Amino acid sequence: MRQKQRLLVVAVLGVAALLAAACGGSSGSSSSSQSVKTFGVNATGTVHFWARQATDGPAKALVTAFNATHKNLKVVLHLTPPNDDTSQLATAIRAGSVPDVVGLNDIDVPEFSHQNALMNLTKYINALPYKASLSPGHLKLATYNGQDYGLPYLADLSVLWYNKKLFKEAGLNPNDPPTSYAQIVSDARKITALGHGIYGFSFAGDCQGCLGFTMLPSLWAAGQHMINGPLGNQTVNVANDAPLKTMLEAYHTMWAGHMTPVADQTQNGLTWGADFEAGKVGILPGDYGFATKLTNTAEFADAPLPAVDGGSYSTFDGGDDFVIPAGAPNASGAWEFIKWALEPQQQAKYPSEGMTPIRTDVLTPAFAKTNPDDAVALKALAKGSVEYTLAYDAVYNEPGSPWFKMFEEAVYNGNINGAISSGQTNIQSTVTSVKG
Repeated sequence: MRQKQRLLVVAVLGVAALLAAACGGSSGSSSSSQSVKTFGVNATGTVHFWARQATDGPAKALVTAFNATHKNLKVVLHLTPPNDDTSQLATAIRAGSVPDVVGLNDIDVPEFSHQNALMNLTKYINALPYKASLSPGHLKLATYNGQDYGLPYLADLSVLWYNKKLFKEAGLNPNDPPTSYAQIVSDARKITALGHGIYGFSFAGDCQGCLGFTMLPSLWAAGQHMINGPLGNQTVNVANDAPLKTMLEAYHTMWAGHMTPVADQTQNGLTWGADFEAGKVGILPGDYGFATKLTNTAEFADAPLPAVDGGSYSTFDGGDDFVIPAGAPNASGAWEFIKWALEPQQQAKYPSEGMTPIRTDVLTPAFAKTNPDDAVALKALAKGSVEYTLAYDAVYNEPGSPWFKMFEEAVYNGNINGAISSGQTNIQSTVTSVKG
């Protein structure tokens, strides 16, 4: 399973500096002069595709299948190592030697789009008959000033896993997963009461990215975003975010009430979910990709991450976007490959790689029957969201981030109000300081 914490080798500001040097004098991202009828049609030659090692499964499968069925157009895959994907791309852009298409972590797309480093794909995306079915969060991260510089490639979504066997043993309905944080706490308390090393709830308490991945959707489902406004002029809503306070209180209640394993405080994501897989945990907000690790599928099930106070649900639209760097030698070939990869027959194979399709219209009765766990994630995709900001890594993912400091103070020390007050100040300061 994938670790959500990204320990950055090159800081966001370093990537921004590389991009500024390469693109600062540009008046705007390039856009192909080819019409929508001819661009990406019967292209020839070679397409150089860069994908992340973290999502190499779908990339390898797609390239192999594409090359087996296309005589005149071949795709060559290059995998970028963990924590070096953005710096490699920025270096290539600065050197003027870019790949034709990149599977870029969707959170990182705004850094490149607003630096004029990507091809404007708006007219081609608008011509796709299934545009309305594409993941809204992935598209949002690829949109800048009303123009689209990328489109969804694969979805890595968060869900709420639960152990049906433990629910039944605790006197709970195994077909009634929690739909609010109040129910999460109540169910966790009853499951913990089973004893014998069983815990009601678990979280990756030392994995900054894991916490954002699993907690933020419950805020979005409640209608709240912590970071708001256009890039370069964003404001932070922490102090007045009532669902955030309720959620932090719930985590503290479960931690202080010993409803979670003590080891959660030092869980850095490397073995995240192992206790749940072992049948020792009742409820786990986590990655749909855990499904590939679960051996007794009848014992486990997933549900959407609920709004803090119930009534709705959401998911973190994680994963990758397809982008074509400005100046790509074979942009038409890249677009032909992208369109092929987004066809339903390719998308339907994603669950076997622990990923979710990025088209909601792939959710057919046949898909749901074959992939019941991923059907839950794909249903949530339509309500998925993201935090749209250049400061995402600095706010949420980096060690010692203001988000993580707020979490620690609230959950482990119980200082909810103090944590929120400091969080408002420190997150706003961080957002303001991160300039593209």
